[in-house]
Amino acid sequence: MRPHRENAGSRRATAVGATCLTLLLTTGLGVALAQSARQDRLVAVNRTERVLANESFISPLVERFGNVAVGRGVFVASNTILRADPGRRVCVGSRTNAQDNVLLLSLARRAAVPGPCGRRSTGTGTRTSIAHQAEIVNSRVGSFAFVGFRARISNSVIEDGAFVLHGTTVSNVRIPRERLVPTGAVITSQAQANALPRKAEAQSEFQEEVLEVNAEFAEGYRELYRERGFRAVVGVGPSPRTKFNSGRAPTIGQGFNREPFARVVGDVRLGNGVTVGRRTSIRADEGSPIAVGDGAQIEDRVTFHALSGTAIRIGRNLDTDDNVVFHGPLTAGDNLTVEDDGIVFRAAVGDGVTIGDSAIVVGPSGDPIELRDGLAVPPRAVITTQEQADALP
Repeated sequence: MRPHRENAGSRRATAVGATCLTLLLTTGLGVALAQSARQDRLVAVNRTERVLANESFISPLVERFGNVAVGRGVFVASNTILRADPGRRVCVGSRTNAQDNVLLLSLARRAAVPGPCGRRSTGTGTRTSIAHQAEIVNSRVGSFAFVGFRARISNSVIEDGAFVLHGTTVSNVRIPRERLVPTGAVITSQAQANALPRKAEAQSEFQEEVLEVNAEFAEGYRELYRERGFRAVVGVGPSPRTKFNSGRAPTIGQGFNREPFARVVGDVRLGNGVTVGRRTSIRADEGSPIAVGDGAQIEDRVTFHALSGTAIRIGRNLDTDDNVVFHGPLTAGDNLTVEDDGIVFRAAVGDGVTIGDSAIVVGPSGDPIELRDGLAVPPRAVITTQEQADALP
């Protein structure tokens, strides 16, 4: 038998077929790759880093979502949340301050009051102070108002000049002008709101002092950011230079553990083996020092701050749960335990004291409240006088 021989036509057909198959595969693969590249391309979510805007300072650790606007000379401290759901708006008026871990929320599918910021919005007027860990939801706060630590305001109007103190709950009401909401009060009816006393001149003077301090913060932190950049206003770093602070940096002992987004600022003095949880703020940019001894275990969203000319000094083995506010003037001994959502302000605390869940210890403007050694403040207690503290078992 003769071996099989391929003729020229057969060879040409085979070559053409192979070429077509190669082109088909190559072209199809190219199209698929191009489509995949288009589908997988990255799209910017936020094109601008608005740390400085409208002569205001907005901490890089602030969380923002949706339609959020600020006026001039605003100071927004670290780990505050400004959130406007679709179709909603959040507005912060000029020369207003929102301090650490504040929530300003305009949420869908919840009752809301109309205001200058919009029919569905949360907003403040001008020259208003929103203190540490306050929460304002679908509400309007007027001008020259004050909202205290861990206050909870929802679907309400706080009129101009009102003074809402710490740990309060205000829901579905209108607080009249210049009225005082006492520490720990729960105001859920308009009759309660209308019966509130008028604030004293001392409260107006305090509001002016807070505004003056935070105006310096807005300017001082802007300058610190311009001079030293992003790293100077996140993490561990110096305070800005102001008339009440020299710009010192923290002093930290061995074995320090700082969780993400925690902020340690200014003349903070931490002992050995200290742990600081997520989004906690230890901010000695006003009153200082803030000193915490060895072995402290500080959980998430805890705030330390002090009024100008005062300090915080806490001994060894501090143990906190989440969302606690420590505010100077404050001294405490060893082995202090503070459970979730506690507030301690203007107090002199002994050794081995436990402050229960959601308890409030806030002294008057004069001498701090004294809590004796080994005392247990019950959950949800509101202690605002020395007589109340002495009556505790």
